[in-house]
Amino acid sequence: MTKLKRFLLVSVAILSAVLISCTSVGEPRVYPEGPVSFTIVETTDIHGMIFPYDFLTEQESPVSMAQISTYVKGLRDAGKSVLLLDDGDSLQGQPTVYYYNFVETEQEHLWASVLNYMGYDAVTMGNHDVETGKAVYSRLEKQVNMPLICANLVSEKNGKPYFDPYTIIEKDGVRIAVLGLLEPGIERQLPKVLYEGLKTEDMVESAAKWIPVIQKKENPDLIIGLFHAGADHTYDPAEYKNENASQLVAEQVEGFDLILVGHDHQGWSGLGYDAESRTKTKEVVSPSGKVVPIYGATNGARTVVSIDVTMEYDAATGTWTKDFDGELVDVSAYEADQAFLDTFATAREDVSVWVGRSIGELATTLTSDEAMFGDSYFLSFIHQLQMEIAETELKQKIDISMAAPLSSTAVLNAGTIKVKDMFSLYPFENFFYIMNLTGQQVKDAMEYSYGGWFNQMTSENDHLISFKTDAAGNLIYNDRYNSYDTTARSYNYDSYAGLIYTVDVTKPAGERVTIVSMADGTPFDLTKTYKVGVNSYRASGGGSHLIDGAGIDPEVLQNMELVETSTVKDLRLYMMQWFENTTGPVTVEKLDNWKVIPENYLEKGREKDYPLLYPQN
Repeated sequence: MTKLKRFLLVSVAILSAVLISCTSVGEPRVYPEGPVSFTIVETTDIHGMIFPYDFLTEQESPVSMAQISTYVKGLRDAGKSVLLLDDGDSLQGQPTVYYYNFVETEQEHLWASVLNYMGYDAVTMGNHDVETGKAVYSRLEKQVNMPLICANLVSEKNGKPYFDPYTIIEKDGVRIAVLGLLEPGIERQLPKVLYEGLKTEDMVESAAKWIPVIQKKENPDLIIGLFHAGADHTYDPAEYKNENASQLVAEQVEGFDLILVGHDHQGWSGLGYDAESRTKTKEVVSPSGKVVPIYGATNGARTVVSIDVTMEYDAATGTWTKDFDGELVDVSAYEADQAFLDTFATAREDVSVWVGRSIGELATTLTSDEAMFGDSYFLSFIHQLQMEIAETELKQKIDISMAAPLSSTAVLNAGTIKVKDMFSLYPFENFFYIMNLTGQQVKDAMEYSYGGWFNQMTSENDHLISFKTDAAGNLIYNDRYNSYDTTARSYNYDSYAGLIYTVDVTKPAGERVTIVSMADGTPFDLTKTYKVGVNSYRASGGGSHLIDGAGIDPEVLQNMELVETSTVKDLRLYMMQWFENTTGPVTVEKLDNWKVIPENYLEKGREKDYPLLYPQN
């Protein structure tokens, strides 16, 4: 039924596009004579890099919004008309935005001030913007001077978009429609409390619904998709609510002239993803055969998309010729805008003081690289914190804790712990849940985690870590991460506290985990229901441990039917408070509750794979 619905919507959109192109809509217009030129600039996935300074590493940065401001001002000073668009994921990442999300909430949000200062024309929502909670993104919408658009985040009651679905912008006589879409994977990535009363629609269906509306009501000369979703579709291209469906929209919905993407941090320069060659070499065409260029910047303000657009109206045929000449611009080639820095100097100082605040002492250095290969001080600490938070904040004792290293490169040095260190320890804004799971569900989730984490070894010479391989069986090197791609990301490497168990890497996935007992020595029972501490990403289905692993219906997770209770603020904030309330230096003891066997395989596998994960070390 879903596929039929999508087919009908797309078919109607194509037919509508053809009919509308043959009719005159609205009041007569005076079209510009001769060619019209303007420049589209897209930023995306800024993740709080507002200043040329990384508050986490305490180092100057050659890239930030200050350098982008220089680039945009340069275009305008050269007499170019600029269409400035942001593609989401700006409210999470650096302490700059966290501070204004949750600490300093009385002043105008810093990100709103930056968008207003730079004169953006439109902004769309990203999944990590939704992750901050409705209070934060609703506040942002009220404070910005441009429309915040997103067509497929809609009310569960009436299906109406929470934000404006699109906006119309005039540039030198050209009428431009910009349609915003959000990757719909938030429904399995984020807890419902963050977007209560809302749901996402499939991107292809939403685009097919809104394109005819835009064409009939607005009669635009140019239609741009501003999509916070990647171009290389996730898994099966026919998958409903595909997370990275931008290219699918271009190929299945008639009407778009240009699509701007984000979310995947990959960088796109006009061509799309060729699934056969696994390269960005495909010319993307619409159902009618029209070429639809796809552009997208990388993350952290490292690049921006810059597209010179030239259009000319032919009065005889009533059509436009459209030419796009785009590139990814390296932001580090530009100096920071001093006027930008001066304008926001007070904000930078406020954030700097806050992140530099001491919150406690740590006697044990914690590094997440050890957590890639087995039991670790790093994850033992996370587990112990989760158990403490369950008792102190939620007034409940949990039986089992699930946790993964959310960053594979985190380092927390012994000594004074500051606010900024919590962002290395725990990079994302997650709530903490206590769930009621059966022993069987816990066991199945464990098998899923270790199935994606470790390779099946037949000898000491095999890889311990499960790496991705190409058709020829070769490991795939990732230039962005400067390491080899693993089957599962490190943030899906769940280990478990409260249990004593082993993981046998000579056995196939699904048969590796042997649970000896509970941590207190009592038997583990597959039929018993346990209280399990877990972050909100995992609890809502993120990583699919509870869906594909434990076999729990996604709707059950989304409706929080298995959640006993949860924190009302993010887990990182409680971790900060825990440090502040602890007297004296914190010494971390390794739990020593699980191990990889055979141990000689573990040792040899680590020797082989550590340089592949950390070639710079």
